[in-house]
Amino acid sequence: MATDTGVNLRDRIKRQLPVELVDFLHLAGEVAGHLNQQLYLVGGVVRDLLLERKNLDLDLVAEGDAIKLAEELAKLKKGKVIAHSRFNTAKIRWDKWSVDVAAARNESYDKPGALPKVQSSDIQSDLVRRDFTINAMAVALDPFDYGEIIDPHGGQDDLAKKLIRVLHDSSFIDDAPRIWRAVRYEQ
Repeated sequence: MATDTGVNLRDRIKRQLPVELVDFLHLAGEVAGHLNQQLYLVGGVVRDLLLERKNLDLDLVAEGDAIKLAEELAKLKKGKVIAHSRFNTAKIRWDKWSVDVAAARNESYDKPGALPKVQSSDIQSDLVRRDFTINAMAVALDPFDYGEIIDPHGGQDDLAKKLIRVLHDSSFIDDAPRIWRAVRYEQ
């Protein structure tokens, strides 16, 4: 499993996202660094950057306290934070923008469809809990590695092959709507 692929999405981020969001991503990476956290752009937006598709639905994962990071960013952007302490997640809203920030985590489920129990973890563990390989990629936002893609499950190869591959056997049991996402992606 490759992790750091040597691929850098810095130019695609700059080309495909509005300047306000590009500036926000740089700021978020710097603020996370000041809080001794690593920060990553994750999920569907990474997939869509690779496919050169427009996607303004930004999801960030912090290795640390996501709510504290979101509060610091909201202060700087003169925005608002909606926090969910049970899951260490937050939504930042400012001007016409919103960004989701979550702590890197492991999840476990008592039963199918139940809310997950979460534990803090690192980006590698966080990516493993996601639905499909094509959504289990991250982009580093720290100033030193900005734009570097992390792809431990071969999402880039699966995109090239137009393959929808689940990450683990219990993926659809843990989160049944993933079935519909698989069908939508296939189309």
